[in-house]
Amino acid sequence: MTLSSHSSASYQTFVAEPYTPNIGATLHGLDLSQPLSELAQTELRAALARYEVIFFRDQVLTPAQQVAFTRTFGQVNEVKAFFPRVESQPEIEVVESTAERPAANNNWHSDITWQANPPIGTSLYAQVIPASGGDTVWASMTTAYEGLAADFKAYLETLSAMHTWEVTGWTEYLLRQDASGEQLQAARAKYPPVTHPVVRVHPITGKKILYVNPTFTTHIHGLPRVQSDALLSQLFSLITAPEVQARLRWQANTLAVWDNRSTQHYAVADFYPQHRKLHRVTFTADRTF
Repeated sequence: MTLSSHSSASYQTFVAEPYTPNIGATLHGLDLSQPLSELAQTELRAALARYEVIFFRDQVLTPAQQVAFTRTFGQVNEVKAFFPRVESQPEIEVVESTAERPAANNNWHSDITWQANPPIGTSLYAQVIPASGGDTVWASMTTAYEGLAADFKAYLETLSAMHTWEVTGWTEYLLRQDASGEQLQAARAKYPPVTHPVVRVHPITGKKILYVNPTFTTHIHGLPRVQSDALLSQLFSLITAPEVQARLRWQANTLAVWDNRSTQHYAVADFYPQHRKLHRVTFTADRTF
């Protein structure tokens, strides 16, 4: 397949070093613990849209500073998800795995696509990192889409697909919490399945994005189940091509920020029983697309 390539862009307030030819950049020359100028914030938003995931090394940040920096990219609200949060900074989720309480998110996904208006992005900051392993991988769904044949693209643009949280183990979890099923029924009522186009358009870049993921997308509307499963399997396989990926080896004081509209991500679960802990802040917009 033919892939697009990101050349290095020029910015006034920092230097962007492309991480791979097709996705990602490491940004140099900013101290994220300090307030940023309007120009720097504008350029950061442009860099995130261009590169889809951006990395910052050697950034010593307090929880409040991480939240303040993340507001550069969107609205930040108090955490309402399952993960524990930082008590002094309720906008931060604690993503942690230990020998006693192993946790893994080793599946490809975009965050919370089972909502009509999913988050537009996330910042993730390293707290405790394994001596080896525990990488995170991102895939560019812009690049994955661009590599498809023109006729296939045109067909995909006519389709829509269903997204739901009920295929992720939450059904079983809620039933364990409440055998009566009342919690499950309440969750179903609050978060019913939603439909998204299979191909979406990024509101900043104008580029088209393949918008299905193996964690939350269950079927394509209007197709028999066998055909839907086959087509989704084909589309999900595109994520696994190394050419569309950026794999980050975490270090202490590393911060990653990604665009949840144009990427999917995967946390590599190869570090048990080592300790891994990160602080996550999700940001939103009034309209995702």
